[in-house]
Order: sequence, then C-alpha cells, then structure tokens
Amino acid sequence: MSKGTPYISPEYNPHALQREWGFLVSAERHELFEAMHKSLGTFRAVLCGSVVQHAAEGSESSDAMPGHSAKVTSEGIAQEGEQLYREVGLDIMTLALLADVPASRPLHLTQHSLIGHWRWLRDVWRETQSRPKYDATAFQTRDAVSDAVQNGKNNLAVAELRKMFKEVQHAPENDGLYISFLNSLSLFCPFIGTELLWRQGRIDHDPLGRSGTKDKEGLIE
Repeated sequence: MSKGTPYISPEYNPHALQREWGFLVSAERHELFEAMHKSLGTFRAVLCGSVVQHAAEGSESSDAMPGHSAKVTSEGIAQEGEQLYREVGLDIMTLALLADVPASRPLHLTQHSLIGHWRWLRDVWRETQSRPKYDATAFQTRDAVSDAVQNGKNNLAVAELRKMFKEVQHAPENDGLYISFLNSLSLFCPFIGTELLWRQGRIDHDPLGRSGTKDKEGLIE
C-alpha cells in the first residue's frame, strides 16, 4: 500500500489492521507480544492483567489483580499464542480467551468460538468504518465495561461491550456513546479499536501505510 492510500478494504480484515498498526500496538501492549510464545493459559493470564492495567489508566487504580489463569485447551486450532495470533489475529484471539468464562476457570477453545467472535467484529466494522468524524467532547470514561474489568469479571466485561455496541447501533446520533464504545473496544481489540479511534482523530500516530493521510473515510484501494 502506497503512502497516503486509504484503508485497503470495506470489509473487516484483521491481518491488514495488524500490518497497519503493528508498530504502535506492539509498543503500547508490549506485554502481550512478549508472552505470545507461551501457552494459551499463560498468555490468557497476561492478557487479563493487560486489560485491567489499561482500563485503570487515568482513573483510580483497580483492586482486581488477575491471579493464575486456568488451563486453556483447544480443538483443531493452535495451542500456543504466537501461532493462534498468526492464524486469527489478536483481536479475535483476545475475545475468544476472555468472553465465555472467568479467567480463573478452564476454557476450551473451538473453531466455532473463533468464528463467532470474527463475525461480531465484522459486524462492528460494517457499522462503524464509514461513520463520520465526531467532535464529541463529553463521553464516559467509566462505564459498565470498565467497571466489570476493574472488578475482575472479564467475561462480564465482554458481554457489556457487546451490549454497548447494540446501544451504538440504536443511537447513531449519540457521538459520546460511540467514542466511549471505541475506547472500551480498544481494551480488548487494540487493532480495530486503534483504527476506528484514529478515524475520529483520537490517535496521534498515522498507520504505517497511510502516513500523513488526511482522508480517513476508509475507501477501497
């Protein structure tokens, strides 16, 4: 992709987002990439800590300290973080590891689960990628998602994130709600979250292939 070229596709493409934002996300969430080569259970524990840490930034510190994450098994998919990252991307991987049960309980990953989270992110992308830039100055810094995270309830936090997305769909004129949703989305899905926040002028850096790009509408290459 040449410099100044808008986003490559109107459809959700996790691998394209990782190419565009890998330099920034790998620096801001370095703890995830440092643990990527470990087992899914170990990576899940690091992931929980990362989400709690970033949810607490700019607010009161959380009392929820993630303990040792329970074992993660898989069926027909990779059993360590680095390989799963290459196959499905971090955003889908994160939702799959945190959505269904508390991190203190064992988790069994399946293809069906991964596909379900991919479909949800595809719906998020279709709903948001063409939205205009908003000038929202008032938006919630604390919401049900961040409250659940800071109470150590990772699966409830993801459920609240999905609920928040439905509210965004039903209230497209509520720009403050939309920005709050993107902030919460970026906790769990930093690649799609960063892209959408950038389009709202809330990320200082430009993506790798669009340095200096003024058009953030996401046109087809």
